[in-house]
Amino acid sequence: MMKSMTGFSRVEEKRDLCTVTLELSSVNHRNQEISVRLPGGVSHLEPLVQQRLRVASRRGKIQARIDISWDSSLKTSRIESEVLKGYAKELERIRQELGFKEEVKLEYLLSLPGTLSSSEMDAPELEDILLDAVRNVLERGVKEWDSMKATEGEHLQTVILETLSEFDKTMKVISERWVFSRDSVIENQKERIRQILDTVDENRVAQEIALVADKWDITEELARSCSHVDKFLAIVHNNEVSGKTLDFLLQEMNREVNTIASKVQDSEVRWLAVEAKSFLERIRELVQNVE
Repeated sequence: MMKSMTGFSRVEEKRDLCTVTLELSSVNHRNQEISVRLPGGVSHLEPLVQQRLRVASRRGKIQARIDISWDSSLKTSRIESEVLKGYAKELERIRQELGFKEEVKLEYLLSLPGTLSSSEMDAPELEDILLDAVRNVLERGVKEWDSMKATEGEHLQTVILETLSEFDKTMKVISERWVFSRDSVIENQKERIRQILDTVDENRVAQEIALVADKWDITEELARSCSHVDKFLAIVHNNEVSGKTLDFLLQEMNREVNTIASKVQDSEVRWLAVEAKSFLERIRELVQNVE
């Protein structure tokens, strides 16, 4: 099944003490690149998120954002008295040494790091609740995100196969036209050989014939192009479609068409080769979005 690298999902997991929201988005990228944004204090959950997303996709630029909203009953701050006393004692000493008249104010002390602590994650049971909520929201979010990528992939596959069919038709026309063109070229070359028969030996004649076969024959290129089309179809209809593999195969297909265009002097064949290359370019653009 073909999947697009473009996808989006936003899901929410509600619990008694917290609500976890996950937003997933992905766009085209040559390789796999994962970015995770978490609230302060829960950065230890990033490996969990990274690992789940890594196995859920082959490539793409993926961004995940998790927001956590705690119940108001947990959002109470506790004054760390020992830390506060330490700050007060040290600041008083500095004030006296510097000769400042203004006394240290309590509101200033409370703004210093460590004087206030949140009780949100103090209890181990809260950690368990959070971990379970994150795992659940990840599973739901990845499933919804993957579903969107699959839907987009179906649209991509339809257009790709239609364009590939046009390419295949064009290559068959080239093959038919080549038979006519080949006979014409050989007849012209035979006439040339006849003209030099009286002045050269048979070895020269053999060399001329070999030169014609090497310069004008595109039988192998046409056969390989046909084989590449069959291989492309086999990959597309495989359960695990790889955009990278398709991209590599398209490069090989394009190389065959270029060789055909360089070997054949027939103007119609050369124009058909241009059309074939335009179909391949269209497919290549679409494949850039295949996971």
